[in-house]
Amino acid sequence: MYEGLCRAAESEPSMRMLHRARVAEVGQDEAGAWARTDDGRRFGADLLIGADGHRSLVRRAVAPGRPDAEFAGYALWLGVAQERDLSFAGRWPGGLDIRDSGDHVLLGYPLASADGSTEPGERRLGWAWYDGTRNALFRRLGAVRGSVSHHSLRATDLDADVRDGLAREAASRWPRPWRDAIADSVARADFVGTPIAEYVPEHLACGRMLLVGDAAHVPTPMTGRGFGTSLDDAEALARHLRDVDADCVPGALLAHEAERLGPARSLVLSGKGFSSSFSRSA
Repeated sequence: MYEGLCRAAESEPSMRMLHRARVAEVGQDEAGAWARTDDGRRFGADLLIGADGHRSLVRRAVAPGRPDAEFAGYALWLGVAQERDLSFAGRWPGGLDIRDSGDHVLLGYPLASADGSTEPGERRLGWAWYDGTRNALFRRLGAVRGSVSHHSLRATDLDADVRDGLAREAASRWPRPWRDAIADSVARADFVGTPIAEYVPEHLACGRMLLVGDAAHVPTPMTGRGFGTSLDDAEALARHLRDVDADCVPGALLAHEAERLGPARSLVLSGKGFSSSFSRSA
């Protein structure tokens, strides 16, 4: 998806993409907004849209009183396995499979191959394991600091005994073919663990700056609506900015906030019921 979006953006003559450019600072005045990269370059415009994820830098300027998404008290392990690498010979899953086991929830889902093939032997299995028992691990490795989720962990960040423990637990907790897929991902050290964060916004706009996507609202993935809500953000923003001149940008961004703040808050709050019942003391 990322590659597809990049190709679409690069095909637009009015868009310029800067790869491997890290924004270090953002700001604004009455005339415009700007972003400065860590190599000292400064880029100015009539407005600045923060679509920079759950650890948003722009959010610190838009909502300085509440800049951080908070750790929800549990983690999510994610991986994908190739059908040809699995010894499973049973019935292939026909759709999403959800398994609940106390402090653990597993979502398993069949996937086509990378080139779209659904032929037997070419397919894949994706798995998402919600884990409410390993918060101390994420804290020890710095992925969670205080009440803030900082970053994901790659399989190679984990000691062998941690990886082996995940494989053993999968074998005893989950049915086939999901335990096979997890065992394969663990054996290849090709999976990630993410401490789940949540952020209920109070503001989306400030002057000439605006938050969209995960910068604006961070729900648990269990809602299944984060991507769709982000698309709605983009559609609404395009509509509010259509035919707007530079002087009217702040008003247009406030109109966007008036439309999208309610849905953004509802999205995150809809997942907090699951989080509060599932999470452990962090």
